[in-house]
Amino acid sequence: FPVIFRRNSVKRCSLALAIVFSLSGCHTFMRVAPDYTDLPVEDVKALAAEIEQAIHDKVREPDIKNRGSVVVETDAIKQAIRTRAARAHLVEAFLATGHLMEANNGLVSVIRSSEYKKFGTSRDRDRNAQLVLGENADRWALYEGILNASNISPKSLPAVQRIFFDAHIALLPDGTKVEDENGKVAYKGGAPASSSN
Repeated sequence: FPVIFRRNSVKRCSLALAIVFSLSGCHTFMRVAPDYTDLPVEDVKALAAEIEQAIHDKVREPDIKNRGSVVVETDAIKQAIRTRAARAHLVEAFLATGHLMEANNGLVSVIRSSEYKKFGTSRDRDRNAQLVLGENADRWALYEGILNASNISPKSLPAVQRIFFDAHIALLPDGTKVEDENGKVAYKGGAPASSSN
């Protein structure tokens, strides 16, 4: 039990740090180039597309099956998909404000700007922070759950994150704020959705 406790504590600490940095808008921290070497790329891409489509469609109980050696039929992964689908409309609405960005590490990040400080009330910003925390926790559970259940090396995590980022971005409208390869804010499709963003 002590070993399991320590391992879970380290995971929780790592998750908390990742979430804090995603909320603060720092994306260059611990940037690792995706390594696709030991990853069944086509199977992960197909599953990522299927999972992200289900979440986009707000389907809480999709019938998504394992593909090849990639395992997704676990309780933890199903729960992550379920809760992401339940909050998808909130994440999409926040993205539409221009104050949230899809980071290329597969997470979402609040864009801390002077405009954001004037956006809504402090209570609204607290709710936004909770939304981002929950969404990123479920995304981590999904990415790490696939690696663990499929016995894929942890070094493949950045590749899995990038594959899911690409699958998710494909479903979002042009003008959505995304992180480019240099860690800068860009727009899907190359232009903002409206002049207010």
